[in-house]
Amino acid sequence: MQGSLIFAAMRCSPLYQPVFTLVIILAFASCERAFEGDLLENTSPETATSIDTIIRFGDDRLESEVTLHWWGDDPDGYITGYEFTFEPFPDDATIWIYTERQDSTFILAPEPGQDSADYVFYIRSIDNIGLRDPSPARLVIPVKNSPPSAQIVPGINNPVRSFPVVKFFWTGIDPDGAENLKEFHIYWNDTTGAPLVIDKSITSGVFQAQDPFAAEPVCDFYPNTSSVASGTISGMVSNAWNTLYIQAVDQSNAVSAFAVSDSVFIKPVHSDVLLVDGYSTTVNEAFYGNAMLNNGISVFDTIQIFQKTGAVYTQQSADNLTQERVFDLFDLIIWFSNDANNSFSLAQKTTDAFFTDGGKMFMSVYISSSFDPLSNFLDFTPIASLVNPVDTTLLLDLGAHLVPQEAGWPELEGSSIIGVVKPINVQIGAQPLYEAELTAKDNITLAFNPWTGNSIVIAKKFDAFGNTNFIVSTLEMHKMNAAMNTDAFFDKVIHDAFGF
Repeated sequence: MQGSLIFAAMRCSPLYQPVFTLVIILAFASCERAFEGDLLENTSPETATSIDTIIRFGDDRLESEVTLHWWGDDPDGYITGYEFTFEPFPDDATIWIYTERQDSTFILAPEPGQDSADYVFYIRSIDNIGLRDPSPARLVIPVKNSPPSAQIVPGINNPVRSFPVVKFFWTGIDPDGAENLKEFHIYWNDTTGAPLVIDKSITSGVFQAQDPFAAEPVCDFYPNTSSVASGTISGMVSNAWNTLYIQAVDQSNAVSAFAVSDSVFIKPVHSDVLLVDGYSTTVNEAFYGNAMLNNGISVFDTIQIFQKTGAVYTQQSADNLTQERVFDLFDLIIWFSNDANNSFSLAQKTTDAFFTDGGKMFMSVYISSSFDPLSNFLDFTPIASLVNPVDTTLLLDLGAHLVPQEAGWPELEGSSIIGVVKPINVQIGAQPLYEAELTAKDNITLAFNPWTGNSIVIAKKFDAFGNTNFIVSTLEMHKMNAAMNTDAFFDKVIHDAFGF
């Protein structure tokens, strides 16, 4: 405040102007002398790690996955980044790796064939004018590799019996970190031969016989969900129990103990005809098998698609993609079942490749009152929807007739009373084959009268070339044989309609 007052007085009197000028000159001269001197050179930054020594021997060494921390200090600036290397003797040709982080996790796997190693880590800081620490922090890291492990993972289904198209799932675990895992080695039955070697990213695969008729087929391997084979493997044996063995291998070539699958009985393919038995027992297989034999098909294959042990299917494939490959092994499928929900659902999801490759299918599937009449499971069939009259149950009496809608097809006669019948509305482009003489039961008055509405129970559809490729019956054919002429019906289906 005093200086401000003096400065004001000097401005008011001309007498003091020379003195004021001198004061100003002296002040500037004094300021100039205060900034005189020599600039100091920039000081190099210093670098340190969270620990400067690791002393471990034998099995007490670190695992291969190691997390390191570091920092830097610059007395006349600030740190902008770091560079590190694992070269044991860095020189001018050393390539340093830049980072702005102050920590990182490294996989320091011993060399293949070795279970331990000493890694030398160097880290140097960089200051704001680009000067690097000339004496990097150094840390020797003793590591010991830990062997990985492998495990078979259960699928949606785990078949006990299968045609030579099977899928397995597995996983590998490495205590030194996921990045230290390298690959898997896979064997069929015999672990002394050459394995199928696959990348660690592959954790499932389909094994499909190149020749499904062979006694000891070579299998193509389809990794994960790929439709392209990535390798082949020998060792599968038909008509025998087979076991898959898997080993995990890490970056140091340490191998796990074998993961061993449950045994699966591999059935060879004998023909291009498959009977799909959708019943809980095999009691009806004889009827459909005899229909094949009586129409000149002496060799055919069978599968009990809904056979269970407990709550687990024993012959369905591990997933729908694999089941689709199984069905695509055949040219003609005869599917019979009293389980419409499961049959239509499974067939819709697993027969696309079969039909695309020119396959022909006949389904004789009983549709009960519990089946949803608007179910989208029917989209792939000749059925657009089901007839579902209000407060009315449709039934087929003993001796009622199934009347063909095309010339040359035999008239069929019911050999059993069918308590619930679901007629069908056909898809656009599909055609009716049979109508049934049905009886309508009024669920309110309990009166019985002939049904005069839509009574189509068998229909067919066509492929893109106009050929019949799918015939469906909502009645079980073994209950339509009172006239003993279902063999003639199958003759029309197999030979005339399908051209088989």
